[in-house]
Amino acid sequence: MKQIGEKVTKKYFTDFDGRFHARLATLTPAYQPTAHELTGTSARYECRVKVEYHKDIMGMIEEGMLLAVRNFKSTAINQRYSLMVISRIWPDHYGLKGLNDSSYYPMQFEIIQQSVNDWNTSDKSTMMVQISAIPINYDLLIGEDGDPRYEKGFTYPVIAEEAHILNRDMISHMYNQRTLTKLGFKSDTTTSDARKDPRIGTIQMFESMEPRIPIYVDFESMVRYHFGIFAFTGAGKSNMLANILRRLILHDPEVKVVIFDISSEYPFLLMDLLADEQIPSTIILESPVTTPEQFYVSVVKPRDYEEDERVKKVFTQIFNQKKIAHFLKPESKVPNYGDILQELAELRSESVGKPHYINAIDRIKQVVIDHKLKTNKTDAQVIDTVFVDELDHVSQGAVEEFKISDRSGLYAWATTRSSLNENIQRAEKEKKAVGGLDIEGIRELIEKRSRLTCISISDPFIIKELVIHLAREFLQRRKRSFKVKPYVLFVFDEAQEFVPDLGGSGGIDKECSKVVETLLRQGRKYGLGGCLATQRIAYLNTNALQQLHTYFVGTLPRPYDRNLVSETFTIDKQILEKTLEFAPGEWLLSSFIATGMENVPIFINADNAEVEVEEALDTFGKETKIPAPPAAPTQKVLLTG
Repeated sequence: MKQIGEKVTKKYFTDFDGRFHARLATLTPAYQPTAHELTGTSARYECRVKVEYHKDIMGMIEEGMLLAVRNFKSTAINQRYSLMVISRIWPDHYGLKGLNDSSYYPMQFEIIQQSVNDWNTSDKSTMMVQISAIPINYDLLIGEDGDPRYEKGFTYPVIAEEAHILNRDMISHMYNQRTLTKLGFKSDTTTSDARKDPRIGTIQMFESMEPRIPIYVDFESMVRYHFGIFAFTGAGKSNMLANILRRLILHDPEVKVVIFDISSEYPFLLMDLLADEQIPSTIILESPVTTPEQFYVSVVKPRDYEEDERVKKVFTQIFNQKKIAHFLKPESKVPNYGDILQELAELRSESVGKPHYINAIDRIKQVVIDHKLKTNKTDAQVIDTVFVDELDHVSQGAVEEFKISDRSGLYAWATTRSSLNENIQRAEKEKKAVGGLDIEGIRELIEKRSRLTCISISDPFIIKELVIHLAREFLQRRKRSFKVKPYVLFVFDEAQEFVPDLGGSGGIDKECSKVVETLLRQGRKYGLGGCLATQRIAYLNTNALQQLHTYFVGTLPRPYDRNLVSETFTIDKQILEKTLEFAPGEWLLSSFIATGMENVPIFINADNAEVEVEEALDTFGKETKIPAPPAAPTQKVLLTG
């Protein structure tokens, strides 16, 4: 066996054409406030790397790049490197370090002025670049065959050993190779065009070189094991979410998407998919719309597009494809099977100490359960007249058989079940008269036809009711059928509305939060995924947050939000501080399951969803002529002085 040569290792590292020479100076244990409080991927140590100064180097090395330092497990045959991510970079000038505020002021200015020209030289005797880095708990192994491998775990690096920067090909291989193999996607070039390339953006490294390094995620794992998008207003949260959903629909045919859009903005952000006749999609509004103009008015649009005539034309295309529906909330309340069982449970709790009452209730309950199994019904489905007739017959027989008093609440309940038929018939008439989709209709639409369903309802109570019923219905049906595919992704934009902290909520808010938490806990086994997108993570149910395995973090100016992200998702706080410098569209991506490296923070630039919107406006916005609105009736106006 021969020793691995310098030529082999050079294909994994870059020294920027001889400009980068660095050594690991110190490795110090990081302070942890408490034993149970995890602060990130590598909070145990902080590394200081010293770099020889070169006039070009500050423009080449970037935060987020990965350093490799030979560690104590390395041998002549199998070289092993500890990997660390750069968190801070700053230059040092030896002369400026000697400045003292008590020195003579003109002398201070003279020293500062003379040092300016030094930065344009490559004087290594007076200047240096300092790097702060954090281990990512992975080792890079280069064996005799020269192929790179990665092994999870921290190995102590050799102090004073040379520090290398992984080159762009190595970065792309680390983060993307495993994912691309699973996606089955191969391309020599990368593009932001969502239909041609499933990437979600580019990695913030080597940005001066073309083409930039793309970043891919495993869509199946990201959906099944849930993901979150967290950023303050203006960071591009909706833009990022729209881009991810667009690529899910275009590149993973086994995924269906349901968006609970309380702000009514996704019909605009996803207009290219909705206007595509090849993609089955539906927009469900709160009220019926009868003209394209009404649909146009009901959707929130960015300020720059409010007067754009092309938007009206695209919305007309969507309307003409009959992709617009509305939610039918019946005025006549028809209970579901879960309601009936709940009523029986309450009657049973009131009948403690009366064995014959409890026997009658159990007899009725068993009939309800048997009917559900026989007809393959779930608790969330509303009852029908066939069931009501059976329930009425059994209930009246039970109160007679067990001699229930005619003055009791149980007797009154059991002898009035036939009245439920009136509610059912009234609800059916309302549905025929008004049209629209009830909860059962929406469920069937999602399961059988629509790949992209956008529920744009601004009334918090109505949309939360829908979340509760649909989540329970899908979960119960999947449990019963042991069905996993197609995957269904439930997207909760403005997630603080749907999964608020349980301690400060009550009523339907608390019920909705618990149902979504249950969906996230159990859904992964049945192909039901969840996405939480919010600007105030501190207001969310932490039990639900802990179910997320992939997360995109933008700018979070509040320290409490950053601390919560650090502790919940084990991202180092130093890394999160970098997000304060993010421009819109810049994100920190980390995942336990959907990226090539487990729980390694990656700084990325997301592709801009407005590019896809503009393309849709240019493509669809020129083809359709908007029908003229009906003329307003002539009115006589009486003026009085």
